[in-house]
Amino acid sequence: MGELSCDDIKLYMISYFFFNDKSFLCVEELAILLINIYINILHHDRDRSHFTFHVRPASAAFVAALVTNGGAAVAISVEAVVLVVLGTWWWGESTEVEPQYLGAKIEGDVVTLDFVKKMMDDFKNQKCLHKRYAFQIVLQMREMLQALPSLVDINVPDGSLLTVCGDVHGQFYDLINIFELNGLPSEENPYLFNGDFVDRGSFSVEVILTLFAFKCMCPSAIYLARGNHESKSMNKIYGFEGEVRSKLSETFVELFAEVFCYLPLAHVINQKVFVVHGGLFSVDGVKLSDIRAIDRFCEPPEEGLMCELLWSDPQPYPGRGPSKRGVGLSFGADVTRRFLQDNNLDLVVRSHEVKDEGYEIEHDGKLITVFSAPNYCDQMGNKGAFIRFEAPDLKPNIVTFSAVPHPDVKPMAYANNFLRMFQ
Repeated sequence: MGELSCDDIKLYMISYFFFNDKSFLCVEELAILLINIYINILHHDRDRSHFTFHVRPASAAFVAALVTNGGAAVAISVEAVVLVVLGTWWWGESTEVEPQYLGAKIEGDVVTLDFVKKMMDDFKNQKCLHKRYAFQIVLQMREMLQALPSLVDINVPDGSLLTVCGDVHGQFYDLINIFELNGLPSEENPYLFNGDFVDRGSFSVEVILTLFAFKCMCPSAIYLARGNHESKSMNKIYGFEGEVRSKLSETFVELFAEVFCYLPLAHVINQKVFVVHGGLFSVDGVKLSDIRAIDRFCEPPEEGLMCELLWSDPQPYPGRGPSKRGVGLSFGADVTRRFLQDNNLDLVVRSHEVKDEGYEIEHDGKLITVFSAPNYCDQMGNKGAFIRFEAPDLKPNIVTFSAVPHPDVKPMAYANNFLRMFQ
């Protein structure tokens, strides 16, 4: 069929996307094929078995022509176009911004602080972000997170601070309160949010889009770790899936599920503080290199290192025991001490459990639980907390705070109907 240049491809996409002109040959097929090239050539070393494409027979020759004539070079040159396709054609969403839309807008490709502030103000007033900009944020996050290792090293320069927050669980108005108390995320005021951004609270879409937008604005302003609730099975039961379907669309459900699989599993601050959502392991001798080697691009398994990082809890007595959750395990101070010694670390910070004061120091001061969702589910009456670490000594400075009012939308409002019976 002759050679197909990068400019030809861009013309096809621009005509289809911006002008809705479908007169070009096989535009839909071209979209599918570009995605296939992007995934299978640029990321050929990762499993993408959960992507399913239905290509008409006539497309087989087109695939061969694209790969033969352009190969990886074509795929790389149209990466930005593929992101548009992922957000517009594949999921079938219209991204046209209606004239009457008065909410936050991204001008071009750059997420700015002004945009994030406007978006947060809109969210506080229970206004939605246009799907076009939601797609842009989530797809940009997808690309950014894919490039990160499973264990991320954070360097905090001497005299600088890093704030670590625990579970937020869809409590958007309490998240805003954290920023009012401690400042907005920025390169000079970075945060690490330690998983469980969504579920339970009924403003999870607002929480995740806010955190993602700050990451897009400045990658070093905010670090994000996966929690056990960043998974399909939990989102289906505890509200996030239903909330996404209600506030955005069905297609965003799969998109968020995909992006959650790219979240890192743990962080290390200045080679001294290990931060993970859940806890430690069923065996001794686990090294940081073992965590870095985890292939995290999947739904959480029911056993193994990844499962234990997301699900385990500390216990007050030595050794190990079964988990009260039925997943992961409970581990004692001796397990924590050996892990720290084996990896030349000083402290474990984890989240995953509600605490009356928003935090708890355990295991001879070597483990801190931090939980940042005050009055959890509008029922628990607990405080929230965050931890400020200042280099070089990294002594934890724990700040507690109380819940703030929110609109009259009950927790679990979008959850599985069976669970809502017990709310």
